[in-house]
Amino acid sequence: MKKILVVEDDPVNLQILSDFLSAHGYQTTAAVTGPDGVDSFRRERPDLLLVDVQLPRKNGFEVCSEVRATPEGAHTPVLLMSAVYTDREHSERNAGPGKADGYLLKPFDLAELLLRVRGLIGDGARN
Repeated sequence: MKKILVVEDDPVNLQILSDFLSAHGYQTTAAVTGPDGVDSFRRERPDLLLVDVQLPRKNGFEVCSEVRATPEGAHTPVLLMSAVYTDREHSERNAGPGKADGYLLKPFDLAELLLRVRGLIGDGARN
């Protein structure tokens, strides 16, 4: 089963994302602060990170940058999510080579999220 680390400080959003991804065959782990997200990445070795931009103690851009700076994180897909930074300029500036693999504007459609996740890591079951 493929593993997704969800880094989200809002408990309702975290529960919705975790339940939705689990229902589609992915194992989820969670972190609620930026530093916890980086620590969880190192410990859990997920197949993908789903990271909110607005996090306590370290924002999602910083989490992405720290993960990308590690040998294993250089190839782990990262999707950023934001309800605050909703313009095209932010999404284009923060997604791309060496940065996030995608940028989702909140509120987003869960079907769109699933398509993006599957596009990056495939179905939930490991091959």
